[in-house]
Amino acid sequence: MKKNYIVPVIFAILFLTLFAGHVSAYTIEKLNFSNEGDVVIGPGKSEFALDPGQNATQEIIISNRSGMPKIIDISVEDFQGTDDPEETVKFLGDIKGPFSLKDYVKPEINQITLNFGERLRLPIAISIPESAEPGGLYGAVMISASNIPEEGAVQSGAATGKVRVITRVASLFFVRVNGDVQEAGVLSSFKSQKPFYEKGPVSFEITSQNTGNIHLSPYGIMEIKNMLGQTVDERQIDPWFVMPGSTRVREINWNSNFLMGRYTANLSLNRGYNNIVDQKSFSFWVIPWKIMSIALIGLILIVWFLLWVAGHFEFKKKQIISNESKDNVRPFGDNTHNN
Repeated sequence: MKKNYIVPVIFAILFLTLFAGHVSAYTIEKLNFSNEGDVVIGPGKSEFALDPGQNATQEIIISNRSGMPKIIDISVEDFQGTDDPEETVKFLGDIKGPFSLKDYVKPEINQITLNFGERLRLPIAISIPESAEPGGLYGAVMISASNIPEEGAVQSGAATGKVRVITRVASLFFVRVNGDVQEAGVLSSFKSQKPFYEKGPVSFEITSQNTGNIHLSPYGIMEIKNMLGQTVDERQIDPWFVMPGSTRVREINWNSNFLMGRYTANLSLNRGYNNIVDQKSFSFWVIPWKIMSIALIGLILIVWFLLWVAGHFEFKKKQIISNESKDNVRPFGDNTHNN
């Protein structure tokens, strides 16, 4: 009798092995969102350290808070660094990047309709080939949310006022392929946007350059000293990413209740690997000239008033003395005597 159970068990195992990977693993949750007018995705950034031939799975969450149903399109594209300080990364669309990940990232589905108040939990499979070279691979899961088309939205190629709104958000994937990676970078510059300020905040620019084949996460500490050499403030610089083959500018704003005089900013920045620390410093001035001008004018008016009062008092004093002198002088030839 026991042999009768062997064949069904074998078939069950084969079925699960062959077809389990094709069973949809995404889930949709109905939540009580407020109408924020948007579609959000999380996490915004995921990091992995994988060996060649290794697989991993990352779940991303897509929430519809737009107040209406949305068609969600899921795609994958590469991104790379940029030297433009206004642009953190550059998405490449259908183009393969120099550190391409797009062929190794597979979403569970490519499109779904998500009603207002629903949240999609979507598994993303990552499969690194055996032939992958050590270094960084970078791709993004792109989420495009668009309105459900309404009948009559377009007639004969002419819009009738019902516009299809598309929103794009991205979840960035950073994969480190383990091995002999090339970590190389440097603190290019540390400066202020201008050498003179009337008041705070003071804006600092930290420029970090990555010349290796793996992204870096520099971090450090900034110290501000006054003209007497006293430390007036310290600021922790949290890690941020710098893509390989790119330069990235980090802006830090610093303020205090009252600033005046010459200050020196000292930066110690860890490159993000091998505990290598770069150091740079520069000086800047904060002169509140408007306040000082008003104070100077006020001081001049006070001094002028005091001088005027002193001069007026001296004049009155001289006038009184002169009058008293006149009263004490008798006319010449006055021989009047009291009997």
